[in-house]
Amino acid sequence: MQRSVAALSLIFALVLLLSVGFESPTASVQPNRPTPQALTLDPATTALLVLDLSGRCSDTTQVCNRLVPVIQRSLAKFREANVPTVYTVSLEAIGTPEGQVWSGFQPLRDNEMVLYPDGTDKFRGGELDDFLWQHGVTTLIITGASANNAVLYTASSAARNYGYDVVIPLDGTVAATTYEYDYTIHQFTVIASVGSKFRFTTLDQISFTDRP
Repeated sequence: MQRSVAALSLIFALVLLLSVGFESPTASVQPNRPTPQALTLDPATTALLVLDLSGRCSDTTQVCNRLVPVIQRSLAKFREANVPTVYTVSLEAIGTPEGQVWSGFQPLRDNEMVLYPDGTDKFRGGELDDFLWQHGVTTLIITGASANNAVLYTASSAARNYGYDVVIPLDGTVAATTYEYDYTIHQFTVIASVGSKFRFTTLDQISFTDRP
């Protein structure tokens, strides 16, 4: 009888230990949510990236549909400061109605261009880096959709592979789910060796110094 009680006690203790050890991560761990800070940037060394906000964003079923008016409202500020802007469109969309920059961003200015990179990392192929280097850019403001695809891979590459300082406006990107958005922002705060390359703000909190 005593052996049975001892065995049951041991089993109970093991079950309790295992239940604690396998506690759901969501019960105790939450993603980092950085606080947006007001930033004053030098327009002579800053560029704006608007990733994959193409004609598809006119479709109300697309998640980017709710982002394009947010970016559109801020464009006047970037254009007034004469900040170079790069729009990207999927290479696969060339020749289709979705192969153009979203109509609300047009007409484009002389220092704005459209690139068609083949991949989620928009540095692929080298054309983007060439454009930024020619304009003396060291800081990138990265916006677009989706957060967990084009924005995540391009921003990570910009910081890790090319050494750019990266500004992420938290209201300048979207994802299909809250989880995908939160995961992306969290990743920017923990990328080994380049976490300090990322700063977080909102579009309204960005201002520019006067050009000499």
